[in-house]
Amino acid sequence: MEPILLIDGTEERDLSNLEPQSSEYTYTELRELGLQIYKEVWKQFYEWEPGECRQIIHALAGRRVPGEREKYNKMIDQLLDPKAFHDSEMRIDLENPNQPLPIVTQYDAEGQGISYPLEMNEISVDPTFKAHPPYESCPPINQSIWRWGLCEAVAFIPYGDEEEFPVMEYLDQFQSFAWEEDFDPDLEMIQIETARRLHNTWNISIKNIDRMRILPKSQREPYKKGLLWQRFQRDFLRWPGGTEDDMEGACFQPAVDDLPRRLTSVLATFCPNLNCLRTRCTTHLHLHSGSFGGGRPQVTNQSMRLSEGEPCGEECFRLTDESYMDKVYWENESDRKTLKTILSISPNLFPCQLAELCFKPCREVFVQRYHMFHDHLVYDDDSADDTDSHTKNNRTRGKTRKRRLIFEETSDHSEFVPLEPCKHKGPCEKELCGCYRRKRHCQLACWCGINCDRQYRGCECKRCLSTCPCLKSNRECLPGICHKCDARGATNNPCANTKLQRNHIKAVEIKRAKYGLGAFAAQDMKTGDFIGDYVGNLLDSADVEGLTPVTEYNGRNYFFEFSRENTDEMLDAAPVGNATRFLNHASAERANCVARGES
Repeated sequence: MEPILLIDGTEERDLSNLEPQSSEYTYTELRELGLQIYKEVWKQFYEWEPGECRQIIHALAGRRVPGEREKYNKMIDQLLDPKAFHDSEMRIDLENPNQPLPIVTQYDAEGQGISYPLEMNEISVDPTFKAHPPYESCPPINQSIWRWGLCEAVAFIPYGDEEEFPVMEYLDQFQSFAWEEDFDPDLEMIQIETARRLHNTWNISIKNIDRMRILPKSQREPYKKGLLWQRFQRDFLRWPGGTEDDMEGACFQPAVDDLPRRLTSVLATFCPNLNCLRTRCTTHLHLHSGSFGGGRPQVTNQSMRLSEGEPCGEECFRLTDESYMDKVYWENESDRKTLKTILSISPNLFPCQLAELCFKPCREVFVQRYHMFHDHLVYDDDSADDTDSHTKNNRTRGKTRKRRLIFEETSDHSEFVPLEPCKHKGPCEKELCGCYRRKRHCQLACWCGINCDRQYRGCECKRCLSTCPCLKSNRECLPGICHKCDARGATNNPCANTKLQRNHIKAVEIKRAKYGLGAFAAQDMKTGDFIGDYVGNLLDSADVEGLTPVTEYNGRNYFFEFSRENTDEMLDAAPVGNATRFLNHASAERANCVARGES
């Protein structure tokens, strides 16, 4: 099983070789040792805490000064006296009797007040000025937020100060209050110190600490979970038995010149969907797993040189002859390591692209790649010169023919209902694969990769027009799969069918309309232009039903269905959204824009 990448920049395997002594303990001995340390820390903490609390309370109480309470009560009585307030807080200027002056009074610790007038400029309000109608805040976002499970716990009571709102009907949708979570910060500090002592003093690995099953939380879990993550989310409580020392080897920062480790440390923070690739993605919850590297080159240097394409500049590798191959030498070894790391991730990148990543001339990068990947070592299973291989393949083609792939998907991708990405080992051709069982194409987020036989094959268009199969099925071209149309956006003329991925939208402005606020075009638009991506909270049907009392009370409904087939998911742009939430509804005869489901 591949190691799981963790948000603190480590992998489970990173600590496997740090504690050779931990393997000497049996499970019973480990648990007894863990309980012993846990009891020891518990006892030390609660021997210290009561006395510390008494000192804090005593410090907050301070020393009582005789007569201080009487002075305080007298000052409060003066402040609350209506007549005293009228006399001292508002005066009439004899020169300008129609302009009262507010008086500011500052009181000292003895209750003595010092008053002085505050000059103000008179502001006249136009009697025809109309107050702005009530509105609710809507923070702007550029991608939807996955919020399934809202009905489990209520975070707050909306319209809690308005008597007309049906509070009890709204609360009936939830199981509990979010603030009722059972959390003891003292107990968490005890657990952190227990784990630290077991790891640093007794050389017990993180994995074996979890095996003891004496702590309610695992030490490390992927993405924002686990005891070690919580350790860095709060201020450390200073007490005699605790220390801020990190657990040795549990968390580390890769060296500046260690590019593979640095890339691996941030891998878990990026969305694995190739048409998303956002860091800390709020829409897709399927995290990366594994590590970079392991790719084999499939394109020879000679094939790159003979390929079609325009030179990227005067120093492009396409303009380099054989005499230049022995004239390049990089003195800095870190430059070679950087190139080698990039090639281990994407071995088939062309030198023009590698040059931008390495900050080196294109032809120099080509020469370095040539020395790293000699053509006779490059893997190529379809070499045009290998006549024997072709003959052998023709003879055995009937024996090695793959089974016919069966898909039961509609050709219209707007009706697509996504599945959980498959995460199994081996090819997607057995019942173990959820995509195989449901006769569906694998997605970009599936762990099988873009070379899987069940992946959508994309298009072969050089320019995606109305005949493009991706356009016909209401889906955008896919980076890494649709190569010829430049879906990756590697050139200055990227595929036109990737506007959603590139957020290539038209400008709109929000103004008053016939029915509240509306979106108006801020630039010329033509048929087929992309206005924007409708975003909001991504909810399931139970969450939408739970919000019914709110939408019925405020009269605002920003729910947006994906399709008639996908009734389990819905977008709600009421609490968060963008300008597209102001695109008002109109009849088919009057509508000047349409909504289209696309992926």
